[in-house]
Amino acid sequence: MYVKGIEGRERSGFILLESILALALFAIVAVGFTVAIQQVAFTANSSGESMRVQRMLETLLTEASKVVRFEEVEEGIGEDEKGVYYSKIIEEIEMQNMDEQELQNMWRIAIIAEWEDASGRTMENVAEMIRYEPLYQNNR
Repeated sequence: MYVKGIEGRERSGFILLESILALALFAIVAVGFTVAIQQVAFTANSSGESMRVQRMLETLLTEASKVVRFEEVEEGIGEDEKGVYYSKIIEEIEMQNMDEQELQNMWRIAIIAEWEDASGRTMENVAEMIRYEPLYQNNR
């Protein structure tokens, strides 16, 4: 098939070449979109996992802080179904108030989560609080 160009000359073979170039350009754009969508899905999955770990850390921290009398302890809590390992640290700390008087019965409670992400890197997240024990004794 011959097509007359703007200048009146016949063009042959250019339609096939233009079609091949258009298909190649479409394929490049489609691959780019596919890679972008995969990255968005990976990021969403990773963010969801981080939020799940954060909620569990907050739950375990609340549970650990409800003890009536603290004792210094460093122990493993266990591993969940997703392979996240949790541990707990309770330690007495030395603090001073603004008048530089030492505060007694101040405790640091920390819950630590450790896991490997999809790329094999070891990740760690910590939730901690400081508790003044006498403040909570009357609420039991």
